[in-house]
Amino acid sequence: MTLKQWDEDMVAGRLRPERFDKLSTQYEEEQKQVRQAIGELQSLIDNGEQETHDLRQFLKSVRKYTNPEELTAEMLNELVNKIIVHAPDKSSGHRKQKIEIYYKAAGIIDIADDLCEGGDGRGQWRKEQKTA
Repeated sequence: MTLKQWDEDMVAGRLRPERFDKLSTQYEEEQKQVRQAIGELQSLIDNGEQETHDLRQFLKSVRKYTNPEELTAEMLNELVNKIIVHAPDKSSGHRKQKIEIYYKAAGIIDIADDLCEGGDGRGQWRKEQKTA
């Protein structure tokens, strides 16, 4: 039933005024909740559209730098939002240092720790293998 029908029923005597007041209060509360839900859903849609746009821009930039010869400041500025370098960890007897790279639109991309490349301090790069 609609609010108009409730009003007609009240005028015709089929609905007591107290019941009409209760129903109209519930109706108004439901309408308030619906408006709030619409606003939240619209915000989710807008955020999703913005994320889609940002990812498209990021992918366009990544494609531009598919096989770079060297890392340039232009590349970093276009692709990376921030880089966090953590304090070194020497507890295993080997120096390890966590570096987090936050890419624009993609955020941090977690790369498996099982096989990671690391410098040995002499400019030589090696693969670290997990030992059993």
